[in-house]
Amino acid sequence: MIQPIISTTLIAFVFLFGGCDISSKDSTNVQLREEPEGIHAAFYNSDGSKISMSTTRGRLILADSNLNIVVKSKGHKGHANSSFFSLDDKYIITGGEDRSLNVWNAATLESDRKYQFSFNSWTSIHGYYTLGGCGEKGQVIFYNKRSHDTIRFLLEPEGAFHLYYLLPDTSFVVSSGYSGYEINLQKKKIVHCYKGHSNWVYCIMPDNAQRRIVTASKDSTVKIFDRFTQSCLYTSPNLRGPVYVSCFNNKDNVIAASTGNGEIYFMDTTLATIKMKIKAFETRINTIHYSPDGTRMVVGSEGGGAKIFSVKDGSLLYELKY
Repeated sequence: MIQPIISTTLIAFVFLFGGCDISSKDSTNVQLREEPEGIHAAFYNSDGSKISMSTTRGRLILADSNLNIVVKSKGHKGHANSSFFSLDDKYIITGGEDRSLNVWNAATLESDRKYQFSFNSWTSIHGYYTLGGCGEKGQVIFYNKRSHDTIRFLLEPEGAFHLYYLLPDTSFVVSSGYSGYEINLQKKKIVHCYKGHSNWVYCIMPDNAQRRIVTASKDSTVKIFDRFTQSCLYTSPNLRGPVYVSCFNNKDNVIAASTGNGEIYFMDTTLATIKMKIKAFETRINTIHYSPDGTRMVVGSEGGGAKIFSVKDGSLLYELKY
């Protein structure tokens, strides 16, 4: 069983220098250059008033809907890989390179609980009473705060990259290796498997009707599967670079996908037509998330920063200022 480490102390943050630029052999001319703070994950809360972001400096940032910083906290040693509002908006969960899951008060960013893991959690989620994380060597773990039960799965050795819920605290989808999976916690087993990619599946997401599954892969394609038959319905043309995130919009009539070269594609649900393309960053986009009303999208890049774009015309609306 995961042993929680309880804390109510707000942890201070620090700035780190990520590299240096040697302009001369004379040591007095050494210039320190601060590397940009990359965003690993950015998510809206349920009413769209707040956005939580995890960063490459181990920080958790809480911003308003215009990307003005409300509060920030140092949460992990090394990268903080994920941030996710609990379904009741009371908490934010983060996972990091320090092999821990942190649960934060969503209003103050005071640490509520810290769970020590045996692996680097690349994605973490929080239902109403179930915590989940996935990461290195295909490891997936769930913890029920009510029953104190821990359920573990071991998938593909390349890693378990992305985790998301279908039914709160009951059913989840996870990508691992070249495949996607649906896990039922009540049955404590994998109930569906989605195969068809020729490289790592970085992201897996259900549609809002929970009938289809969309996946994004290092093989530069997006695929849509029937959730229940597990058959592949549609495959996109090759996009430019690995595809790190894909998801349905709020009406389930558009697929958004982000790539390793900083582009976002908006496609129809047969993946045959590209409706719009945005050059959002120069480096890979780790996270895209539609606002609850479907009019905006928050986008984060490992190369540094977060931005909000209009879904209607692709225009830049707001940019995070550190």
